[in-house]
Amino acid sequence: NISAAVIVTTPQELSFADVVRGIEMFDTVNVPCVAVVENMAYYEVDKAVEESSNKSSLDGEALKQAFVKELSDNGVTAENGSDVDVGGVADKLVKLVEAQSQQSSSTAADDKEAVRIFGKGHKDRLSKLYGIDNTFSIPLLETIASNGDSGVPFVFDNPHSNEAAIYKSLAEAVVAEVAKIGDGARSSNSRPLIRYDEDDHIITVEEETGDGTIKTSLPPAELRRDCRCALCVEELTGKQMLNPSDVADSVRPLGEMQTYGNYAISVDWSDGHKSLYPYKQIRSLVEDIKEGRSVEQVKKEEEMQTYG
Repeated sequence: NISAAVIVTTPQELSFADVVRGIEMFDTVNVPCVAVVENMAYYEVDKAVEESSNKSSLDGEALKQAFVKELSDNGVTAENGSDVDVGGVADKLVKLVEAQSQQSSSTAADDKEAVRIFGKGHKDRLSKLYGIDNTFSIPLLETIASNGDSGVPFVFDNPHSNEAAIYKSLAEAVVAEVAKIGDGARSSNSRPLIRYDEDDHIITVEEETGDGTIKTSLPPAELRRDCRCALCVEELTGKQMLNPSDVADSVRPLGEMQTYGNYAISVDWSDGHKSLYPYKQIRSLVEDIKEGRSVEQVKKEEEMQTYG
């Protein structure tokens, strides 16, 4: 049996569509997706690369002459009987400057800059769409590829690297999520209790809080209108394709709404559609309805903000 799935993607837009289909495929076989990993998310470069390249333009001889002149202007010359080797002192000063320049470049090299050569990616969009809170970005790194080819895990060879810390966080998140699935854990920070009351034609949402149980109601049609699957929302642009007014008020869930991991429910609708709703999306919808805002109103506001 498969306890859970980790979705691995890349920043390209085309991969987003494939990932959406993958998540929905896992949904059909009741396998929850507990994390998203964006591979080759960025390439790290030293912010000091340009500074380091400027090091080669340092003219040692010209710098030496400038030091000699400065020393002479301040009364330190070989002609006035001084034992000071002006040329030797100037050479030492030049070496000090070169050494300091190299040290500065080396220190600055630790300051990395992430260059997203494949685009900004869609990790956050997937998290928002499906309610997956555990999201991670892995950089494009030659040593990760070479370790994979050699069969030696990257974290073994580079246990103290930033990338090893990302892998560790990913592993810890997966273990924690699978444990929650196995224990059936339920808290105010994880998942509410959502049911459909067929007699009253209403969906109830119950949340456990420190002050007790909070129970709210949700019209089934409003939840159906808020579906964000690939058939209802354009995958690449996020543009709304489902017209909320096309959803009848009589639409209802068929059978029991299925818990999907620790973060979502899956609903089979009477109009033949199937939807996946993250709990935080349902919570947001409940708040909108409390404020008297319908899904249609919210969608129009979002379109105005996005497309003007």
